[in-house]
Amino acid sequence: MSGVEKTEEGGEGRVVVEYMVGDAVIRLRQIKDGLLYEVEEPEPDERVKKVLDEAFKEYVKKGVDVEKLIEKFSKKLSDEEGYAFRYYLTRELKGFSKLHVFMLDENIEDFTITMPGPVRLIHRLAPHYEWINSNVVIESDEELDRLVRLVIERSGGSITPANPVVEILTPNFDRVAGVLRGEVSLHSSLTVRKFPRKPYTLPRLIRMGTLSSEIAAFLWLAAELKSNLIIAGLTGSGKTSLLNAILLQLPKNFKIVTIEEHPEINLRDHPGWMPLYARLPTTPGSKETEIPLTQLVKAALRHRPTVLAVGEARAEEIQDMVTAAAIGHGTATTLHTDNLDHMVGRLMSHPMNLRADQLALIDYVVFIARRPDGRRQITAIYENRGGKWEGIYEPGKELKTPIKILRKLALIHKGLEVEEVFEFELRRRAEILRSQARAEVVAVA
Repeated sequence: MSGVEKTEEGGEGRVVVEYMVGDAVIRLRQIKDGLLYEVEEPEPDERVKKVLDEAFKEYVKKGVDVEKLIEKFSKKLSDEEGYAFRYYLTRELKGFSKLHVFMLDENIEDFTITMPGPVRLIHRLAPHYEWINSNVVIESDEELDRLVRLVIERSGGSITPANPVVEILTPNFDRVAGVLRGEVSLHSSLTVRKFPRKPYTLPRLIRMGTLSSEIAAFLWLAAELKSNLIIAGLTGSGKTSLLNAILLQLPKNFKIVTIEEHPEINLRDHPGWMPLYARLPTTPGSKETEIPLTQLVKAALRHRPTVLAVGEARAEEIQDMVTAAAIGHGTATTLHTDNLDHMVGRLMSHPMNLRADQLALIDYVVFIARRPDGRRQITAIYENRGGKWEGIYEPGKELKTPIKILRKLALIHKGLEVEEVFEFELRRRAEILRSQARAEVVAVA
């Protein structure tokens, strides 16, 4: 098949994953340079192509409903030909043309086209490979222009030479960013961040090697005891995935309010989830219609959340989040930084401007990073002990006793040996997570 690279032995490469997306077959194929995302769609013969051309012309001329076109023109074809006809007519008139499979595939994390050539993507089953090529090739700048317009328009937006840079959300909460060439770029481009239909869970992250069952149990316990957490790391390190997994493990009687600029957290399986999203100004430069994160954090406190989570803290919303911590709510957020000193500096400088007494309300900082082999891993956990940050975990070493967790447990289990309670809870939760992890699908090695 065109676009499938050959191995040195002359074969097409080993298929490591195969599944269906609608009527298309998807294969992740091991090739010399990594992985190839291979799309196999129904093959239209010349007769099907001719009937498709007739149907397209009638659609343009008369605006006939797609289902009626299928009913009318399928009569001219055999069952097998009709199958391919329906696929391509629907793909072109109601779907996303060459990008249709990429928009539908729930296993894709992001896909992008920055110039004519193969569509590239990050696959959820193989995130450590980062951007991999597909066998779907965009042939020209003109075809790329058309596809950028098509995806944005069918997602409910508009892109023109007067407005050549567009970012919108689809009805499924996928984030579409498009650029039209000419004014600001040599080539048109498109990047789609897919909203996770199947969110990351702690058992899944355990199977992927991101963290051990013991550390997962600790984070679960810390969040359940309404600790105040920051998950820190650089772009693509897995901060939001880890935050999502921790929140999803919380008890069903918790009310969890999440606040984001763009939907990335998915807690649909949790009955207590209340998501809130910031609104950008409808007119560039105008603040009248904007609803910023800080306004949403204040509003969220009126809904009595058990845990309040901000997708990513960047500015003064962190102050409102710390206020929530001071009055007894659990809080969690992510921060773009890769070391403790830089994190403290960011939190205490503009635009966050936390005071020392506010900083003391943050209980734990979890650092996560992408390793040289591409896999994500928790690299350190720090506990805030009266303004001094104590390292309590690093890979290859045992978790040190978390003093703040012991204090919280002591308030609940009065009269008991709190260290024994902690060890029991850690073992119990770790065993639950290991049991759940055994049922999880393993990522591509």
